[in-house]
Amino acid sequence: MAKYMRPPCSSLFVRNISDESRPEDLRREFGRYGPVVDVYIPLDFHTRRPRGFAYIQYPFPMSVYCVGAPANKTF
Repeated sequence: MAKYMRPPCSSLFVRNISDESRPEDLRREFGRYGPVVDVYIPLDFHTRRPRGFAYIQYPFPMSVYCVGAPANKTF
């Protein structure tokens, strides 16, 4: 697919999430800024534990710029 035909980036990279964070928690928290399409928390291959970061995908690119969550909040 040509570069100009791709949809604009609409995902948000979130660092330093706790091991106890669930996708439902992040969906609820970031859903305040717009509809959330998907929440992905990668797992470590060997330990099967969360790696400490997540991706939040919004349907519209503008929602990513509107997120104003406090930087020091723990999820």
